Amino acid sequence: VTGIITPAACVPTLSSGGIVDHGKISSQDLNQTKETRLTPHTLQFSVNCDSATVFTLKPIDNRPNTDHDRGELFGLGKINGDQRLGGFLPSFHNVVADGVPAITLGSIDNGNSWYRNSFIFPYAVNAVGSPADPSTPIAVKDLATDLLINTYIARADSLDLGNEVAIDGSTTLEIRY
Repeated sequence: VTGIITPAACVPTLSSGGIVDHGKISSQDLNQTKETRLTPHTLQFSVNCDSATVFTLKPIDNRPNTDHDRGELFGLGKINGDQRLGGFLPSFHNVVADGVPAITLGSIDNGNSWYRNSFIFPYAVNAVGSPADPSTPIAVKDLATDLLINTYIARADSLDLGNEVAIDGSTTLEIRY
């Protein structure tokens, strides 16, 4: 007797190629004494699996140690090698799992315990849950959700803005199942 048993495969999709472009921002439009919140952007995020699967989303900050909030946000890069430009914080909204409203969960201990949480933090993992039980991830075949991206620039008086500066944030969402 021979054969192969394979796990369910899950494919993530992010609208706009996962790109949020804030365009050109004049340094004069930035707040000098507190962070500046840029216009939020919403992307559509979906995960489609071969069959219902319990999965987690593990974020990877591709610009580590560059957010101005010291680890609460995903970094936007540095100016002159030491000035943290700012950060961004994604969050889930309007979560639908297999056609039914659902919630997102967060875990700061790699899935040993869960709590209701819509934010994606660099140090946590996320999963999908039922509103009736926010302590346990559920198996999902098709997930659809809005992914709201809030971007913040550090207070302008802490930055050297004499030259053009690129906003350079990048995060990978790794699906683990």
